[in-house]
This record gives sequence, C-alpha cells and structure tokens, in this order.
Amino acid sequence: MSGSKTIENLTLVAVVTCAIEFLASAGIATISHSLLMVADMFNSIIEFASALVAYLVFRLLRQNRRGLFDYGLGKAENIASLLIGLFMLASTILLVLLALYRFAHPAHIDGLGAWLALGLAGFFLFVNAKLLLSNIQHHRAAPSCALSAQCRLFGIKVVMDLMVVATFAMTLAVKASWVDYMDTLASLIVVATLIHSAWNIIRNALPDLLDQSLSEPLQMIINQALVKHFDSYLSLDRVRSRTAGNAVFIDIFLGFAPDFRMSDVQPVIDDMCDTLRREIPNAEVTVISRAVSNQS
Repeated sequence: MSGSKTIENLTLVAVVTCAIEFLASAGIATISHSLLMVADMFNSIIEFASALVAYLVFRLLRQNRRGLFDYGLGKAENIASLLIGLFMLASTILLVLLALYRFAHPAHIDGLGAWLALGLAGFFLFVNAKLLLSNIQHHRAAPSCALSAQCRLFGIKVVMDLMVVATFAMTLAVKASWVDYMDTLASLIVVATLIHSAWNIIRNALPDLLDQSLSEPLQMIINQALVKHFDSYLSLDRVRSRTAGNAVFIDIFLGFAPDFRMSDVQPVIDDMCDTLRREIPNAEVTVISRAVSNQS
C-alpha cells in the first residue's frame, strides 16, 4: 500500500474514532454532569474537525486533482489548522465560564456516570495512544501541517484520558468534600493545555497564510547555492520564497550575459535547482533567467 493511501486510511480511522468518542462523551457528560467530560466532548469535536479536514486534503492529493490548484492544497491545511485553533480558543472560554460556575456550586460526581466515564476514558486512552503513535510516525516520514495539528490534538487527548481515569478513580475511591472540586480542577488543566496548543497551531498557520519568506537557515542554503554560481550570472534580480503546507516554493530571478547561449545557462539553472531540492525537503524551485548588458 502506498504511503499516501496509508496516511489517508489513518486519517479516516481518526475521523470515525473521533465521531464515536464525541457521541460517547456527550452522552456520558449528560448522565454524569461532569465538567471534565464536557471538556472531553469539546476536544472530540476539535479532533473530528481536524481529522476530517486532513482526510479530505490527503484524499484530494492522492487522487492528484491539482488542475485547479497549481500550488497544491497546502493553504487548505493552513486554513483548517487556523480555524481549529480559533475553535479551540472559543471552547476554552466556554469551559472557563462553566468552571467558575462549578466552583461556586460544587457537585459530587458519582454513580453510573462516573463508572461509564472511567470505562470510556480507559478504552479511548488505548485507542488515542495508538493513533498518536501512528500520526507521529507518518509525520516524521512526510511532514504535514494537518498531521502536525493531529499529533498535538491526539497528544492532548491522551493526557486528557489519563486525567479522566485518575479523576474518576479518585472520585469513586475517596469520600471527602474536597473531591467534589477535582472534576473542575482537572477541566481547568485541560483548558490550559488547549490554550497552549491553540496558540501553537495559530502561530504555525499564520506565516504560511501570509506567504512569509523561508526561515533564516533555509535562506542561507539559497545564498550558498547562489554564491556557488556567482561568476555565472551578472545580476540577482530577486529571490522569492514561501511555504504551503509541507511544500516549499522558491523563485530565483537571474540576469545572464546577452552572449550566453541556452546551453551555457541551463547547466547553471539545473545545478542550482538540484542543489536546493536536495538540501531543502519538498522544495519546488524555479529559476527565471533574462539577458542583461554588462552595464545593467
């Protein structure tokens, strides 16, 4: 099975898993009145949206439907990641308000709802940990903005499942008044984690959407390729670069002597493109040449 098909299947499994977990979390949150389960429900919505967008993007890329999108679908990944980050921030605001209300009106979580929450968290702890490892493995093999967002979200989910297991195990095992606050405190920890992850997702998505130039280390690689052929061209008109998802686009505008033939110019262009593609993963390099006089 090809790598792209494997990633597509992985994201499809994530879509189905997140949808099931959302429905289960919503039902148990209603039964148990647990704020932590409400936070889990919101996180499941975020995971579902992230996985669905990633699945659609990878499916379109695998089918090679690039006739209308000459630069691929990297921007779609960035926009999806930005929207997911904004939704995470909006969710945290609601959860903070619910936490403040719960501090003022503490409630004891017990009975069937607590046992169901404990069982659900234990089951999905195993499922989410396996999905997290799979996403990390494929992200290392083929870095992607959407896969990076999924790694963060499933990482949060594993931590949340561990927290749910610990919280409800303590709630069921200990009979004391302070236990009533554990559910709210655990949900606030989840809120802090969501805020941190949302900020990272938004911070990573915005530069690509605004077509920010490549980072300084990558710019140095471009400069080294230009210096290597410094004696071959007369002018460096412009270097333009940007990223879109995991793709890197580099445009270099060079001026050559008017008496140069194409057979003299093309080897320089080919070597420069090959060097940059070798040094910068997923780089698409274009060198645009023009004839200039020695006085230009």
